[in-house]
Amino acid sequence: GLDIEVGLTGAVLGNFLHRCFEVLGAKPELIDRLPMIVGVDVNEEVIRTIASSVANFEEWLNKHFPVQSVSRELPLLALNEKCSVISGTSDLVVETANGLWIIDHKSDHVDDPTMAFRKYESQLKYYAQMLVSEGATVLGVGINWIRRGEVVLS
Repeated sequence: GLDIEVGLTGAVLGNFLHRCFEVLGAKPELIDRLPMIVGVDVNEEVIRTIASSVANFEEWLNKHFPVQSVSRELPLLALNEKCSVISGTSDLVVETANGLWIIDHKSDHVDDPTMAFRKYESQLKYYAQMLVSEGATVLGVGINWIRRGEVVLS
């Protein structure tokens, strides 16, 4: 898991970690520019720890899915059953030969990641419905519990 102290809490910490996973997941070579990109002054040890966590997640991703492509911070837009516009942003949409997986990064401290998954499951299922409404095949959803270094899939 990722146990760091950067002087951030709550949503600010979550946004920081999301951005780190977005940037370093797509372009690990940007590691030295990470503090400037994310707008948080962190020391080299913290940067290396975060980069290691991102690399571990990316390795897990490639071992568990026959990845064809990954979309990061993908904006989603659809109409609900009342014809109201709804939107969201999926942290990761992983394309495989058989369909898509939606994975969200969460920075919460959780004791039981499977139980905690239930709190966010409806959000992820809604993202899946939005993609299905566009003709995609969604194989499942998951959460990368950043602080635990663990992924739960459904």
